[in-house]
Amino acid sequence: MKNKLKLYCTLLILVLPVYKVTNILLDHKYHHMEKALTIGPLPKECRGETIKTVDGDWTRMKPFYPFEVNVKSYRLEQDKYLSCNAGEKSCTMVIKKAQIDIPAERENVKTIYYIQVVNIIIQMIFAFFILIIGYLLIVSVYKGEVFVGKVARLMEVAGGLICGMTLVNTTSSYISFRMLMEHIDSTYLDIYWDYGNNFIFITLGLTMMVFSQIILRGKELQEEQELTI
Repeated sequence: MKNKLKLYCTLLILVLPVYKVTNILLDHKYHHMEKALTIGPLPKECRGETIKTVDGDWTRMKPFYPFEVNVKSYRLEQDKYLSCNAGEKSCTMVIKKAQIDIPAERENVKTIYYIQVVNIIIQMIFAFFILIIGYLLIVSVYKGEVFVGKVARLMEVAGGLICGMTLVNTTSSYISFRMLMEHIDSTYLDIYWDYGNNFIFITLGLTMMVFSQIILRGKELQEEQELTI
């Protein structure tokens, strides 16, 4: 019990610097100065296929997989920014999200899509069990059973599930990001990986696990005191 408490407390203390350092080390920014974002005809690989039938020709559009990525415009040179022009009402432009539609026939694109689908399914499974444990905790509290072993164990399991769900989501999003970088070449935009709210969830999970051990430790001390008396 004491070892678990020390372990959970140590992880809770280290989670912020670990996430910050990991994000810095794994954050890859790409600057392509050779060409800019352009408006033009649809690339050949993205065009539909013309099929001849008895009733005539018809075009079948190629399937796409849409992926959302984190982006931000960056400073190009001194006093130069990405901007939109509207006469005297020009303003600088800050882009935070972009949807990339990649042809399904391109290599590894289906794999990225399946990784994201599997991640969603796993998250739903984790969430289902967390909801069940949350219901059991509410029932226990309603009955007046707060600082008892049952509640502590439920809190520990719920915290572990939250941490597990967060780690799976973080790993899945980073793998998808790395694979997407092979298909994305965007000029004047930084495309980067962001762990989002994962830090908040893993902190919540570890906090619940720490409190569970505090409750068990308090219960143990109370029983020792009763035996002494």
